Amino acid sequence: MKVTWLGHSCFLLQGEEGITILLDPFFEDSVGYPLPKLKADMVMISHDHTDHNNASAGGASSQVIFGPGEYSRLGLEIRGIRSFHDQKKGRLRGENTIFCFQLDGIRICHLGDLGHILSPSQISEIGPVDLLFLPVGGRYTIDAKGADEVMRQIHPALVVPMHYRTGGLVFELDGVDEFLKGKKEVSRNEVLHLTKKDLAGEGRVAVLACPAAEGEADR
Repeated sequence: MKVTWLGHSCFLLQGEEGITILLDPFFEDSVGYPLPKLKADMVMISHDHTDHNNASAGGASSQVIFGPGEYSRLGLEIRGIRSFHDQKKGRLRGENTIFCFQLDGIRICHLGDLGHILSPSQISEIGPVDLLFLPVGGRYTIDAKGADEVMRQIHPALVVPMHYRTGGLVFELDGVDEFLKGKKEVSRNEVLHLTKKDLAGEGRVAVLACPAAEGEADR
């Protein structure tokens, strides 16, 4: 599986059998930089804010999944788990959906704009995770401290941080460095090429590059 970060909380996953999944695509005006032209088989949207809900970004033929529930699409079993964008059960910023699914045998969890520590029932619903996409930038989601706690709750093999301050972003978030403090196994990658065998152990962190997010796309 190939994992490409397109900025903010948006990732493109390309499976070995050709399935492509786009996670939380954004509108340019909401973050300050564009998405590339894409074609994806499936688009998953964690919540209805414009920095996450560009449902058309995967092309006219893509299947869009939005909201909690159990979904069977393109041979994949997908679970959408109800959660919240804040610590007050959504009263401040609304609901959020955590998506869990397998691609190429890799158990994937994208937390969207999670704004709170997970409950025991949510941890149970999520189950084992190989690859975790984790918001770390605070202000609108969990911050570095909260992200550390969620890591301890889920025990993923590999974490990819997201939703943090970058040079091209037009609103304020905390940077990724606070989250990285004390982490012993941190890599920086242009993209990730993963197999199930690459995901033994627990607690590694991969920081992905995105020139557009850093305001460097035209340099």
